[in-house]
Amino acid sequence: MRKHYKLLSWAVGSLLWLSSIPGESAEVKSTPESSQEFLHFGNMGGLLPTLAATDLKDAESPGAKLVYRFCGQCHSVPGPGMHTHEEWNQVFWRMIWRMQVMRAQFKDFHVPTYGESQVMFSYVTGHALQAINTGDVAPDAEGAKEFLKICMQCHRLPDPAQHEARDWREVVVRMKSHMKNMSRTIPGQEETDRIVSFLKARAAKKE
Repeated sequence: MRKHYKLLSWAVGSLLWLSSIPGESAEVKSTPESSQEFLHFGNMGGLLPTLAATDLKDAESPGAKLVYRFCGQCHSVPGPGMHTHEEWNQVFWRMIWRMQVMRAQFKDFHVPTYGESQVMFSYVTGHALQAINTGDVAPDAEGAKEFLKICMQCHRLPDPAQHEARDWREVVVRMKSHMKNMSRTIPGQEETDRIVSFLKARAAKKE
């Protein structure tokens, strides 16, 4: 059923694209100014962090390259960890549909094939955020307050068990750079240490 929904979403977008392509006499919006305005609108004033191609997990994989190629047309490239698998199932196919529609307005806009879309979807869901609920966090635990305050600014709460203890500080430091780019509240060193301590205490155990 889910596969049929994805195919239907892709097909409907394609039909909208084909039915709305202007004739030869119609003016197609393709000036640099309109593209820049569209880029600014798509990024919604900085809601997405700025990622280089090498920032993506498995950056050399086909999925990462396709995500960088197609998603970067409208806004900053989203990291797979921005959403959970369930969230990506809605967000990703909605974005594919929007790309189909926008192709009619920008002649230099590129739309992935259904096969490419499947590769991209497998990539983002394969590296999706593993999340927990606020109710899973003991409010009186050391660092819990800071964890709840800071980490929910951009996405759901990350599951501490998705990384080993040795990896969490690097992850948190990287997230702080994203917070800066997105004009979010950046934790100070003391807050950062408490968040890292909270995550490390509940991290995946090294096998």
